[in-house]
Parts: sequence; structure tokens; C-alpha cells
Amino acid sequence: MNMLHYLPGCDVKKNHPQALLAIQKYMQEKGAIIDQCCRNKDKFLEDHDIIIHNCTLCHLVLEETYPHTQIMSLYEYILKDEHFPWVDHHGESITIQDCWRTRKNIALQTAIRQCLKKMNYTIVEMEDNYDKTKYCGVWLNNPPAKDCIEIAPKTFHDIIENHLHLLSQEEQVQQMQQWCQHYTTQQIAVYCNGCEKGIKLGGKQPLHMVELLAEGLKPYIHSF
Repeated sequence: MNMLHYLPGCDVKKNHPQALLAIQKYMQEKGAIIDQCCRNKDKFLEDHDIIIHNCTLCHLVLEETYPHTQIMSLYEYILKDEHFPWVDHHGESITIQDCWRTRKNIALQTAIRQCLKKMNYTIVEMEDNYDKTKYCGVWLNNPPAKDCIEIAPKTFHDIIENHLHLLSQEEQVQQMQQWCQHYTTQQIAVYCNGCEKGIKLGGKQPLHMVELLAEGLKPYIHSF
């Protein structure tokens, strides 16, 4: 029997605790097992299980560690729910910041846009979007976590050898401040911890997609 799992993502849960409580409750009602960390060295998925996540790092790790499972973003999953309680944002403009870690995951990127349209946002695209995106905050300017390298060595050795560009803290702040000058709207949608951290470092306050989804799930928050 194929099991449904939901991985909240450690940093997403830490950064957005109330939103994640609501989403966890929603996923539990859908029959999902709630798992805590993609870097768990004990096997927690079986072949052909379905794993739902809302973290771009989780996706990278899971692709290598569980190649025979069906990996799907929370955004793709929710779009299948005809009764999901979308909140109406009345045509407000919002810029989408695509993440470098999803440059090969067009299904996730497309789902982000479909979710924002469901919430009646007017989407503003950046020039470097979809597979052209080069942005992941300062994630590529710092060494990957040791446990990521240990559990998904092929993925992270490629990142270290071909994509890492180490910068000092001062250089990172300067780079992020320059990057934030690209945005033409006050509201910026992110779906990645690295992107979120980088934009905040540059002086802006992005909106994580889990917060936007949780707006319609307030009854779940109050049920805790």
C-alpha cells in the first residue's frame, strides 16, 4: 500500500510555526504521516510512497535518497483539492522569486503561480525566472551542511564543485542589497528558505508561500 507522507521542513517549521501547524493539521486530515526531517538516516519511506514537501532543500535530498518515491510539492498537492479555502487578495501585485534549487522543477514553479492566481494576485515575473533563475539567497555563498553532504553525496558534491561561490558575510550583505533593487513590487513571494533569508538580508520582507496558504486555514490554527 502506498503511504502519503508530509515533510514540513525543519527551517520552514522554525521560521513559520503557526502556518506549519495549520498545514500539518490539514495534511493529517488528508491521511498523511507527518515526518520531520529529510536528513533522517533511518529509512522512513518505501518505494512508491508519496512524499509531500514545502522545502526546496528537502526536494534535492529526497531525489537522491528516495528515487523511487513520488515527490510532490505542497503547492501541487493543494491544487488538486477542489475545496481548498483560498483567500482573495483582490488583484494585489506580487513578484515571484524563483529558486535556483528548483530550476529543473517546472511543475513546482508552475504550481506556485497557479496558487497565487487562485488567491487573486497579479503576478509580476522577474527576468531570470523558471529555469533561468540563478538566485537562492546566499545559500551558494556558504558551504553546505555536513549532514546534507553525507546523506546525498552525489547532489552536494556537484554543488560544491560546480556551483559554490564562497563570500564573506560583508560581501553577502552587499550582494543581497544589490539584488533587492531588482524588485518592483512591495510584495515578494518566496518558497525557499535560502531565498527568504537572502531577501531579508537585503532589507526586504518577503512572503513565504506557506504563510499565504495558511491564511485560509485559520480554523486549523485555532484547533490546537
